[in-house]
Amino acid sequence: MSWYYAVNGQQAGPVEDAEMQQMAAAGAINASTLVWRAGMDVWATLGSLVAPVSVPTEQCQQCRKPYPVEQTITLAGGPVCGACKPIVLQRIREGLAPLSTGKPFAGFWIRLVARMIDNTITSIAGYIFQIPMLIVVARMDKQTGPDLSLLAGTGALAVLLSVGAAAYYEAWFLVKKGATPGKMILGLKVVRARGGPMTWGLGLGRYFAHMLSAFTLYIGYMMAGWDEEKRALHDRICDTRVMSGG
Repeated sequence: MSWYYAVNGQQAGPVEDAEMQQMAAAGAINASTLVWRAGMDVWATLGSLVAPVSVPTEQCQQCRKPYPVEQTITLAGGPVCGACKPIVLQRIREGLAPLSTGKPFAGFWIRLVARMIDNTITSIAGYIFQIPMLIVVARMDKQTGPDLSLLAGTGALAVLLSVGAAAYYEAWFLVKKGATPGKMILGLKVVRARGGPMTWGLGLGRYFAHMLSAFTLYIGYMMAGWDEEKRALHDRICDTRVMSGG
């Protein structure tokens, strides 16, 4: 049976039943789409038909999008769409598992809370490295005035130590635990898109990539709000994902 449908005010078709089902499953048309076939007096919405178009779907284990069953194949024990087939085959050749773990990607807000927890911990620890600078200031001769070179050097050292400690904090927890304390508290885990354990190089690189997310007026962080895999800028740079239920 041939169908006609309207998208954005433009008539399209004809398409057969099978193609109509595939379009509905893929989201190209929906219940509010106007459709018509021979024998109908007027156009009607797809959802108002007595026998609405439906097709069984399954979720691709790599991109996590639904596809009609006939448009997927089984690889590594799960369904894979045509677009992800080369990726999964490459991962199989490399001895890696598909990216999907059956757990959802962590969204922007829960990741924000986790980052705030981590920032609070590292900020408290950072105050320790400011103690030497405070001691220097306290011992300066009030008569001759502050020694600016000594003050600047002590301040720079305090900053370097604080950044180094925060980078070590980030990398150590990612390598040893797969998540920082803030993420562990909220049940989140950082994973590599290609699978495998986190390395020290990647852990340190991800910390400094965080700075780029901040330097972009925090847009790098906000990208997690609209990215389909909830990736922030530093996730894109390091090819990592943050999963819930870790």
